[in-house]
Amino acid sequence: MFQRVRIRITALTLAIVICLYAISSLAVYSIVREAVLRSVDQRLNTVIQTMPSGNVNRVLATLPPGTWMVVHTPVADLSNNAPSSVLNTLETWADAGHLPARARATLTPQPGMELRALYLPLGPNSDVSGYIVVAIDILRELAVLERLRDVLFAVGCAGLLAAAFAGFYLAERALRPIRAAWRRQLQFVADASHELRTPLAVIQSNLGIVLEHTHETVTDNLEWIHNAHSEARRLSKLVQDLLTLARGDAEQMPLSLQTVDVSELAGRMAELFEPVAQMRELTLTRDCDPHVLVKGDPDRLHQLLVILVDNACKFTPAGGTVTLRVRKLRHTAILEVADTGIGIEDKHLPRIFDRFYQADEARARGPAQGTGLGLAIAKWIVEAHRGKITVSSRIGQGTTFTVQLPLA
Repeated sequence: MFQRVRIRITALTLAIVICLYAISSLAVYSIVREAVLRSVDQRLNTVIQTMPSGNVNRVLATLPPGTWMVVHTPVADLSNNAPSSVLNTLETWADAGHLPARARATLTPQPGMELRALYLPLGPNSDVSGYIVVAIDILRELAVLERLRDVLFAVGCAGLLAAAFAGFYLAERALRPIRAAWRRQLQFVADASHELRTPLAVIQSNLGIVLEHTHETVTDNLEWIHNAHSEARRLSKLVQDLLTLARGDAEQMPLSLQTVDVSELAGRMAELFEPVAQMRELTLTRDCDPHVLVKGDPDRLHQLLVILVDNACKFTPAGGTVTLRVRKLRHTAILEVADTGIGIEDKHLPRIFDRFYQADEARARGPAQGTGLGLAIAKWIVEAHRGKITVSSRIGQGTTFTVQLPLA
């Protein structure tokens, strides 16, 4: 599919390049040709202007090479040493019809010769009636124009080949993020299907057991009902997380922006997770600069801290420490959630914010059970606030998530 799209983009690019180059080349050639012919016409006008000021025979004798003149009157026809083919062509053109004064034409008296001719009738102000035709050989000028045409054609062919290669390459670069997004979408759908299938299977199996024991009381089947209810809650959270990411991707979840004191928010978060830390025998500390203000959505920022602190508590063994830090750095608010937990291997760090990605399959079981969407949601929240989130970790020493947000 992408290969066909790439070929179509290249073909469209070539069509646009061909049209633009054809129009520009035609314009350049027409302008140069018009300038050349205008220069030749000025030379013919100069020759015509010498006629009233001198003897006709003398003027005819002093014409430069490649220039011919025919003076036709009722009394005589005068011309310089013009070849018979030139003379016949000029006279035929002049006698063909009523030409306007200073009519111009390009004539071909014989192969290998091109003439630019100028016609001037002898009007009422002259002593005699008739006409004057002066012509000049423009074969050299036309050769220059032909060479220009060949150059434009050669440059066009070379440019077309270059445009084809460049278009094919640039189309590949343009489609690269789309292809990656498509692969991520396919992976996302596959992962979502897998994650949704698991709790549904558990719910169905437990409810199936209940249906097989219809003769028993609710108390007797409480274990199966409890399992189904637990998986239903997990499924509901998973669907809610998926909906949050989908709305975020579609930019259909606007933020309620207001001034938020991140220091105060971190303090409330420490109080909220203090019982969790005590239950898991962890030390939860706070190191915050006072009154660090950002422009953001307080609910989303609260959700961000919940995700980061909850992850830190999950993956820190008993006796460890989780630290919340908030400080100012120039025009940026720095929020850090650091732990002394098990850490993350370097090979997993580039994908830690991918949806459904689990650095350790064991984390999908036991007390650290999760769907792999928390950090993806955290990244979306930070980017929606025009911020940046990074992670650093060392195995056995802990992990630090750093969030940078612009100050209010």
